[in-house]
Amino acid sequence: MQVIVVDRFYKRAAELRRIFDRKFENPLKARPERFVWDFWHVPGEYTHLRTPAFHYFPKKQYEAFHQFLVKWGREHLGCHDVSPPWLSCYINGCRQEFHQDVPHGPLAFVFSLTRHYGHAFTGGETFIRRGRRRIAPLFNRLVLFNPALVHGVREVKGVMDPRQGRLVIHGWFVQPRAFWVGPLRAEDVDESIATGLRGFHLRKAVRTPGLTSFRLSISPKGTVRSLRPLVETAELAAPDRTQLHLRLTGLRFPARSSGSQLTLPIMWSL
Repeated sequence: MQVIVVDRFYKRAAELRRIFDRKFENPLKARPERFVWDFWHVPGEYTHLRTPAFHYFPKKQYEAFHQFLVKWGREHLGCHDVSPPWLSCYINGCRQEFHQDVPHGPLAFVFSLTRHYGHAFTGGETFIRRGRRRIAPLFNRLVLFNPALVHGVREVKGVMDPRQGRLVIHGWFVQPRAFWVGPLRAEDVDESIATGLRGFHLRKAVRTPGLTSFRLSISPKGTVRSLRPLVETAELAAPDRTQLHLRLTGLRFPARSSGSQLTLPIMWSL
């Protein structure tokens, strides 16, 4: 699973979009927010407008989104934070050539506030060279992928008004480590994982480095009731994946008054 697409991601996405539109509704009125943009042009690599997202949006609205994004990443990915996100706008001629984001973070994300894809402009899709996959920048869509994959953004054509272009908040999920809900203590989790995975080695080299995250449902007795893969951007050989699953389902935790839900990320390198 090298690419993850989550539609209707944030319930207040329309509010963020309205803030952006209001600041550009009158091109004859000079407002401080119109002067925060960096026209980022690196020949043969990047061409688009960008600004730190936390500088652009009002503090209350931005912090609500940032906290939601971080909480979602902890629960679903096992990543405890995000890099400071960028807000980027693509109008006619803007694009990103093929590149890799290494070593920014284990998962790149692109959250789209774009409203006019396919109507006012063409292009603007996130393009993953492997598999030749194109992901459209649909409104309120979150896209996650292994940043080690060669990727880019197709050139936007047809619009000069920023309100009609490709508008995205993007960055990287970082700090992967275990996250859980329930009565388990940190020492319980650390010791049980260290004991359960002691001596585990891949029989074959990792085909693609990346992140593997699992959701473990743990009973009050400390046994693993279920194991569900959440994210798998690393490519492991089938026998190694099978052995890893067996090790994880065999983990034993201290007995507690109630069960726990554990999100466990594992980073793999070549």
